[in-house]
Amino acid sequence: MASLKLHRWGNPTAPAWLCLHGFMGTGSDWDTFACAALALNPNLSILAPDLPGHGESSSVDVDLFESQIFALLDVENLGPVTLIGYSLGGRLGLQTILSDPQRFPAFVGISTSAGLDIQSERDQRKDLDCQLATRLKGITTESAFRQFLSDWWELPVFKSQTRSLGMKSSFIESRMKQTPQTLAESLMRWSPGVLPSLWDSLGEFHGRSLFLAGADDEKYAQISKKLAAKIPDARFQILAAAGHQILIEKPLEAARCVVDFLQH
Repeated sequence: MASLKLHRWGNPTAPAWLCLHGFMGTGSDWDTFACAALALNPNLSILAPDLPGHGESSSVDVDLFESQIFALLDVENLGPVTLIGYSLGGRLGLQTILSDPQRFPAFVGISTSAGLDIQSERDQRKDLDCQLATRLKGITTESAFRQFLSDWWELPVFKSQTRSLGMKSSFIESRMKQTPQTLAESLMRWSPGVLPSLWDSLGEFHGRSLFLAGADDEKYAQISKKLAAKIPDARFQILAAAGHQILIEKPLEAARCVVDFLQH
């Protein structure tokens, strides 16, 4: 089983948060969030792997994602941890906590979903992601990848009053370190059209849960509300003046929400 590159913040002996980034990101996406959380509560150990096919982690392999996470927790000798996931990381995080709920006393999903449960929507999304993966596989120059990232930034799902040209520039430069072909593999393996829907299984998790979404991200705000209604001990919270990309737009506010939630 391939190992995952791990980013760390805080006190290694303190209660642990395991943070999973979104598609095309890396564990370093959590840096501002982690530093803000530690300023509010220094007694934390925050860990964030590069997901398979991202950053310095190996390509996606045949192992189940949750098996790789459990192996990581075992190597780090971690007991129960709080799992926090953004977007794709939240979807994969839900899959992980449902595989072994006892290992995760709390879950936080940021701009995330439990998948698609209507077959026609699954088929449509799979086709769209196949097209995106094909485009990624065909990228052979830096300029072509830069254009792909620029187009990605402009997708309607990411629209928000808070985003700026500076954020776009930073986003593109950070993602230029990725490999388009391995991103394509990740997209095909983890497309919502491929991963099973988790909606009918959410009631099996009895830990505490928080779902965050941006006020400008109406789709995921509604999904977050629906997720919170499906899990016994869960709530959702909306961040004002934020869209889908909360880790870029409102990392300090998100960190405060999570710290406050877990301390009460």
